[in-house]
Amino acid sequence: MFVRCSNSRVILMFDRKVSVIHLVCFILLCLTPLTAQQRLDVSGMGLARATVAFARGTDALTINPANIITNDTSASLLFTVMPIGVMVGSNVFSVKDINYYFGGDGTIDSDGHWNPRYLSPSERDKFVQMVDDGTIATQTETMPIGIVVNIPNFGAVGFSIINSLQMQLRFPENFSKVFDGYGGKEPLDLSGGLYNVLHFSSYGFTYAQNIRAANVYQDFLNSVNIGLTVKYIRGYSMQGIDASNTAKITPFIPAGWDSTYDWAVDLRYKAQQAGNLQQQLSVGNFTGFGGTTAGTGIGLDMGFWGALTKPDSMGRQASFAFSLLDIGSITWDESTETYNADVRDTIKGVAQLTDERIDLLKGVGRTASFSTLLPMRFRVGVSMPLGTTIWDIPVTAMADYTQGLVTAGINTTIPRFGLGFQLGEKGILGRIGFQAGGIEGFGVSAGIGSNWETVNFDISAGSVRALLGYASAHLFDYSLGIKFRLPVNKLPFF
Repeated sequence: MFVRCSNSRVILMFDRKVSVIHLVCFILLCLTPLTAQQRLDVSGMGLARATVAFARGTDALTINPANIITNDTSASLLFTVMPIGVMVGSNVFSVKDINYYFGGDGTIDSDGHWNPRYLSPSERDKFVQMVDDGTIATQTETMPIGIVVNIPNFGAVGFSIINSLQMQLRFPENFSKVFDGYGGKEPLDLSGGLYNVLHFSSYGFTYAQNIRAANVYQDFLNSVNIGLTVKYIRGYSMQGIDASNTAKITPFIPAGWDSTYDWAVDLRYKAQQAGNLQQQLSVGNFTGFGGTTAGTGIGLDMGFWGALTKPDSMGRQASFAFSLLDIGSITWDESTETYNADVRDTIKGVAQLTDERIDLLKGVGRTASFSTLLPMRFRVGVSMPLGTTIWDIPVTAMADYTQGLVTAGINTTIPRFGLGFQLGEKGILGRIGFQAGGIEGFGVSAGIGSNWETVNFDISAGSVRALLGYASAHLFDYSLGIKFRLPVNKLPFF
């Protein structure tokens, strides 16, 4: 069950405890489905990805370019070593469902293979009804290169290569009738289905600058960061069926049922294909250096970060930030194909399904270049230190709102909310987050990391239920990474 939020006003409360309580209540009331959008935010995954105002350094390269600024007063080099994030999930099948329907009947044949399970009519009906309006999604992201150089009195520059493979399948309403022995005696309307595959690499150059207020004693927005990333996009493969597609079959039922009834068929769809996905699915192509280019484009990320309070004794401060990500498109080359069909026909009996009529239903294919939008999205959030409230451990809270602007890959236009808490400020850090949305509905994430002087690690799970082995879990969502920070002026050649 989903609840629509009608209150568009947000009241900023300065009482920290009351603010956190209101944020939790607000998020719990706004449970909306959203497929996840960011796998390389490793520390952020443990914080329900509520990090648009919190991430720093190389963590910010895909979240908010304004946040690559560090607090270093001398030149420093930050880089990350091949972080990777993987997600596969569904609101159709849980772990228990997968084991039951696809795990065989528990016996093994003479060749050592599991014998398949044969479903009873009642089991079959239950199975096919699960897929109606359901979504299956998967994503893999890697960052072969992520570098940030902080230069005092100049700003910070960054360079990144990011490889992403995203797939989303949303079943149309009434899809179960296709498998449930549809006899053609009643109208069948298949609408709302969606299929997206997007595999690309982005090569980004980022610049961020700090703008400090003239009055150093100003408490509100006394420090502001702005950042911009320009990205060159290599598209490897794209497949898509638009969500506006429909297929309607309306029978003209005669007085006496027989096999010669007429079907009114109304079919509308648009499908596009570029590149070859099977050829791209190799480990080498996920470094950003392999693969066959099927299209190119330009993308932009832009962001803002502002301090709301002065730093406390540990250097923490309340902050506000927003970012606009993946503005741009990919133009696919002339070997790509577009299929359009707008067919209205009357078929009298199965015998009339000749090759000529089937070709008509296939639509008209056209080979020519076309452009598709990148998975654009807007993020806004706040970060607030809460003091030492748990066993004298510093706690930082953060909240994010994400709004997808287009449907591409696993991006969606349904909003997402996240609330995260980090326990600790130095050394080993604990993280926990609560998100409204995700293909698992309401989700709990967790992670652990470090904040040492030179080398840091982060490991996070976006689905605590799956991590703990719950059979009712729907989402498997994990990522890990290692980061380095080097003071440049201490290197031998400086």
